[in-house]
Amino acid sequence: MGFFGLGFVPMMTVAVPLWALDIGATPLLIGLVLGARAALSVVLSIPGGALMDRLGINRIAAAAAIATAVLFPLYPALPSVAVLIVLQLLTGFAQALVWMAAQAHVGRINRDDPGLMGRFSFVSTSGNLVAPVLCGMAWDSFGPVGAFSLIGAWGVATLVVTAFLPRDVRRDDTPGGTRRSWLGDYRDAFRIIAAPAVAFVVACSFLMTCVHALRHSFYPVYLESLDFGGATIGVLVAVGSVVSGLSGLSAGPVSRRVRPNILLVATIGTAAALLSSVVLFRDFWHLLGIAMGWGVASGIAFPLMLYVLARSVNVERQGISVGIRSTVNRFAGFVVPVAVGAAVEGFGLQVAFFVFGAVILSALGLIALRLMPDAGRG
Repeated sequence: MGFFGLGFVPMMTVAVPLWALDIGATPLLIGLVLGARAALSVVLSIPGGALMDRLGINRIAAAAAIATAVLFPLYPALPSVAVLIVLQLLTGFAQALVWMAAQAHVGRINRDDPGLMGRFSFVSTSGNLVAPVLCGMAWDSFGPVGAFSLIGAWGVATLVVTAFLPRDVRRDDTPGGTRRSWLGDYRDAFRIIAAPAVAFVVACSFLMTCVHALRHSFYPVYLESLDFGGATIGVLVAVGSVVSGLSGLSAGPVSRRVRPNILLVATIGTAAALLSSVVLFRDFWHLLGIAMGWGVASGIAFPLMLYVLARSVNVERQGISVGIRSTVNRFAGFVVPVAVGAAVEGFGLQVAFFVFGAVILSALGLIALRLMPDAGRG
């Protein structure tokens, strides 16, 4: 399910910015459109994760997959920026639930093996080899209708996969358990995040998602400004994702030689520095090299985050722990495109990328100084 759940993201990375440009959105509006994908998840990821713990992961995943299959083909039928923002809100949350369900499942299966998390990362991101390339080709050949129809078909495939998921165990089968208030879910979340190891990985996850948010928003806009076609943009997005998946396989062996906390900070910093420097290059091969370097760094960071978080939380709380990480991730996914869009409109694309890199690296340094020592003792 991770293969399909994560595969939505690179396809949206190719199709949504191109569609926003087609209907005349300004840089700030593009930022709002791309940020909207994460907005509902900021509020609903923790209750959604808790609901998985109570009602079962499989039920929530199936409902979310149906939503993606129905909503994505509506994009080209309704050429309005306002409608585009609404659709982004809905499909973004549906995709987030599918991806959360996949992570919660693997967290319940084995939370003590970084090698397993690396293999999960590899399988999940391997779909990114074909998904953005196919979406770019569909855009070049059939326009927005072809591209968004393909994403809708991906949602159908996701629904089929949910039927083959292992049976999951609900934490609370009592009638009252399903009616628990969101306030109670948030209280549980705050108790979990008070642990130093959880606080550290959540902060690192937030910054890594800031890097992803830039890549999935204004990175394709920069490539389009170089007159690259949809297929070429899809290739560059896919290469970074595929290298990321392959690099995830090395997370287990490398983490036995380097402390996971130190390795996590180093890889996030490398990914941020590489992506912020992309505007210095215009040649395809240089950009391909940057995409591969970014993929190595992010590929090692991702399974490490899953490993540290999963081993720090009880098995029956895996849904809500994934909801915590998703909440901060989606907050970053909402804020970064809007902020970068405003910076692009005010100062230009190059300055916006440089400022982004400086802010992320500075914040990462503060996290390393203040949270990493305590997390290491946890």
